[in-house]
Amino acid sequence: MRQAYKVWSGIAAGVFCLVAATDLSGRGVTPPAGTVASSSSLPASSSTAPAAPAVAGSSAGGGSTSARVVEVIDGDTFRLASGDEVRVLGIDSCEAATPGGRRATDAARARLLTAPVTLAAQPGVDRDRYGRMLRYVSAGGGDFASAMVAMDHTSIYTGGRNDASPTVQATLRRIDTNGRTCGTTTTAPTTTRRTATPSPDADRPRSALPAAPRTPTREPAAARSGGGYYANCSAARAAGAAPLLRGQAGYRAALDRDSDGVACE
Repeated sequence: MRQAYKVWSGIAAGVFCLVAATDLSGRGVTPPAGTVASSSSLPASSSTAPAAPAVAGSSAGGGSTSARVVEVIDGDTFRLASGDEVRVLGIDSCEAATPGGRRATDAARARLLTAPVTLAAQPGVDRDRYGRMLRYVSAGGGDFASAMVAMDHTSIYTGGRNDASPTVQATLRRIDTNGRTCGTTTTAPTTTRRTATPSPDADRPRSALPAAPRTPTREPAAARSGGGYYANCSAARAAGAAPLLRGQAGYRAALDRDSDGVACE
């Protein structure tokens, strides 16, 4: 009898332990210190991969727009299909009429005319005093200004206030290791402005305009009348009037080549 009681008591205790263990596992009890939780109980990671480096234009903040370039004026200026003229922030290419300027213009055409470009504004900066849009430019998947200053026809802008952000300027300065080599302007500008507005890029070298031809001084009508006017020194000598002294009838500056006051010596 006593032995049967012990057997049934052992069976009851085993059933109780089994039920208790099942209940505890359903409640998600925290494992005691010193134990390792299974990987299925760890929370999912919320970390993300670092973003790709931003180009110079996007680092300045503000939105960006896509646009199509229809004309490249020089290495740092171009015109959009909308009619707006854009000046690239932060850089200064050689004048278009110089050898370096022609290289810069060709490089800009190769990058800007093949596909739409992305324009980004510097906060607080919109247009210069000539009405040109001041923008950072991305073309062909890269920063246009960075690509241009790496070559010898373009450098960082130093001709006045540079409206690019300090961060962009520092980046361009690191890339611009060779400055710019423009060469000599080969032809004088063939166009003139309608107003007296100064050049949009006054810092660039400009070729001097050719000197206006001197117009010979016309003799007074009184000096040409009668026998007091000689077409040339041969006529004066034939008339027996040579040499002619300043103040005499027939003397004129055109006949006095050395301007010593004596003509047809």
